Amino acid sequence: MSSQTLDRTRRRKAFLAWGALAGAGALITAAAFTDQAFLNIGSNGIGGSDSTYNLQVGATDEAGDFIPGQWQEAGDPAGVPINLPGADALFPGSDAVSVAIPVRNDSARFGSTLAVSLEQLAGRTSDADYLASLRFSVTQPATSLSATPVRESDLTFAEVQAVELNRLAADETSEVTLAVRLATQSETGAEVDDNDLAGKGAYVQAVLDGSSV
Repeated sequence: MSSQTLDRTRRRKAFLAWGALAGAGALITAAAFTDQAFLNIGSNGIGGSDSTYNLQVGATDEAGDFIPGQWQEAGDPAGVPINLPGADALFPGSDAVSVAIPVRNDSARFGSTLAVSLEQLAGRTSDADYLASLRFSVTQPATSLSATPVRESDLTFAEVQAVELNRLAADETSEVTLAVRLATQSETGAEVDDNDLAGKGAYVQAVLDGSSV
């Protein structure tokens, strides 16, 4: 056998030997230790019954008076009638009449913003001069999330739009008081006389809005 043939044979054997070692290394690598960790996100899943956000107001009886300690959803746009004592005895310059509306953040986890707006009641027709002569005041005590009481006085119907109220913590209750008076025409600068408002009226719906925080 020539020296060149011998060298080729040696190189081929060396290559085969290296390939065998590489294969053995691959086998060793494939047999490495392994481990895994399995994590269920959220101890009780994500969301669920405790993630409900809900605002409630006090439950009312047949006369529209609030029942202490009872609550209702009042989520139907048709609205829930509430009694405003003295609403039928307003005259220009008389004292305001008021109603205190209990409100609750019926949420186990979420805080809540709160705002109030006034709208004309659907299906009923208000006298424009009478409605323009009404003045509204909105008050609410401090809450655990808002240290300053709300006091908004002598707002027109048009001004009671998304009036910001105090925030409520989860499961916190509060009370929003709405006062109403009929201003004199000298106050409003209207071109009608006070007597022109006699026998007229307005149909108003208060809307409490909130969002989770």
